[in-house]
Amino acid sequence: MCGILGFFGNLNKSQFSFALKALSHRGPDRSASFHNKKCKINLGHTRLSIIDLSTNGNQPMVSKDKKVVIVFNGEIYNFFSLKFTLEQVGYKFQGNSDTEVLLNLYLHLGDKMFSKIKGIFSFAIWDQRVNSLLISRDAFGVKPLYYSQGNNHFAFASEIKSLVHLLPDTKKLDVEALQNYLTFLWCPGEGTPLENVKKLKPGEALWIKNSKVEKKIVWYELPCLP
Repeated sequence: MCGILGFFGNLNKSQFSFALKALSHRGPDRSASFHNKKCKINLGHTRLSIIDLSTNGNQPMVSKDKKVVIVFNGEIYNFFSLKFTLEQVGYKFQGNSDTEVLLNLYLHLGDKMFSKIKGIFSFAIWDQRVNSLLISRDAFGVKPLYYSQGNNHFAFASEIKSLVHLLPDTKKLDVEALQNYLTFLWCPGEGTPLENVKKLKPGEALWIKNSKVEKKIVWYELPCLP
């Protein structure tokens, strides 16, 4: 279990660091962040070291050309076979982490990568080449990912309390979602107890550009039973 955090927009670094600390229990081994003031992108990660315990597995992980950055929580079960396939077409690896495999898989396939992945995950990829952010969640929603969109920002995190630190004005309750939680002990759909915070649904991905959702991708849907 790791923690991921991101903010697309103008933000004070100390405020971001405070929000990242709220995820420290998810990743006690290391905490680090990436900031690009010009592009208004901030990414954070708290690491629980499981695969590739070396510094080669540290996040946020940056591509060799410094233009693509990933933060990732989860486990990719078929990353060995994916790595072998990528090596056959010329990709080089510094370590043995599934994070590095995901990063190179994105460089190879872009948002067509999802059909190749077997695992549980939530991740975000910042691509400076297109000035856009891609976030996604695994097919069954095992790994959590919450987000909030405002007039001049887009924020996401593994846990709602981290978003509350980033967006202190996010206090209005979603009464229907809260009622669902009290009835079913969870909130179906994308709702959460906070009106301005939503869940990314299982098997979905979002492209964010200029702090706005530009495109939604539904890359997996549960089959309908007769």
